[in-house]
Amino acid sequence: MMDSSQADFFGDGQSPSTHHSPSPPEASRLKVLPRGREKLSPAQQRFNKLLARVENLGRQLHDLQQLADKLRPPHLARMAELKRKMDEARREMLVFLHQRLQRKGLTAAQQKAMREILQSLLPSSGPVDESDPELAELCSIYAPPPLEDDLGDQANMVREQMLDMAQSVLGKNLDREAFKGIDSPEELMEALIQQVHTFQEAEDARQAARRSRRPPSARQLKAQEQAQDAKAALRSIYRQLASALHPDREPDPVERERKSALMSQANAAYERGDLTALLQLQLQAEQVDEAHIAQMADDKLAALSLLLKDQVKTLEGELGDAEMRLSVELGIPVGARMKEALLTRLLQEEQEELAHVVSQMQDDLVRVRDDAQLKLWLREQAALAREQEREEAFLARLGGGFF
Repeated sequence: MMDSSQADFFGDGQSPSTHHSPSPPEASRLKVLPRGREKLSPAQQRFNKLLARVENLGRQLHDLQQLADKLRPPHLARMAELKRKMDEARREMLVFLHQRLQRKGLTAAQQKAMREILQSLLPSSGPVDESDPELAELCSIYAPPPLEDDLGDQANMVREQMLDMAQSVLGKNLDREAFKGIDSPEELMEALIQQVHTFQEAEDARQAARRSRRPPSARQLKAQEQAQDAKAALRSIYRQLASALHPDREPDPVERERKSALMSQANAAYERGDLTALLQLQLQAEQVDEAHIAQMADDKLAALSLLLKDQVKTLEGELGDAEMRLSVELGIPVGARMKEALLTRLLQEEQEELAHVVSQMQDDLVRVRDDAQLKLWLREQAALAREQEREEAFLARLGGGFF
């Protein structure tokens, strides 16, 4: 358990220096360094290893956010522009095919094929803009009577695409029934993250239940004692900081503002159990220096290592959530270890793929104005539709075999 000597490490309770502190130091400043020719003990090595892991995960989270902020706006703007052009080409094709259908020169089979294409070109994401009466009229002519089961087809398709992407990122199957009725992408993303957390909580509960059925070993009893020590250590560090940084006790307005900012950081760090942030604040407040950490007893370092282990788990979860959110938002699997060049190339490929579709649609618009080419185009579209049906049937059989 904690003893009174441990308080020496967490500070002597005196107020920090009144000079302005620099930016918060890196976690590496907390690393235990060997003294002279002495080797680090196993407890010191473990503390350093976990500290490095925390710093690495924090850096990955930061770098991923920076990369997302840099690449997201131009990518989404480019995709939005391409989708606008695609909608324009689709509308133009709708109008042309409708007008051509009113004239003679097409067989019954060609007319039927053209009506099916017209139906497939109708907008399927919500009501038609009232400012476009021509498109609204075409929808009223060619849209089949909506069946109750088909009203949410578009939402279902978007939802399935997001779930497919999430499964690809997670590497595990999801309970898709739990997402029925969720149409908003934002709500779906939150539900996805919640299900991942539920999976993890259930697994943790199963492991805890298995452990509870066995009498605790000496090692487990020691771990429980260290866990109590760890909580007490975190609380002690926080109280030392709160005592030294409390802004109400500072008469100087400038220093009071600085302490108020540091106290806010300490409150947030304590709330989330962020040991490294609290230790860094102690360094900033000059309550301790790096030498104090190197002088800590192994049992105290072991207790603090438990806090670092919990922090690693939290950061890993936050990183996984960030990767999933960005993957769904950008439409490609995104990993924190991906280099900027690779992510840029993948986004460019996605843009190029959509640009190719737009270009093909624009080429088709030119082509179908020639009647002979229009009839050939109708046959090609029918063949493509049959090929797509075969692929979908194959994937459905494949999915039924695996899920």
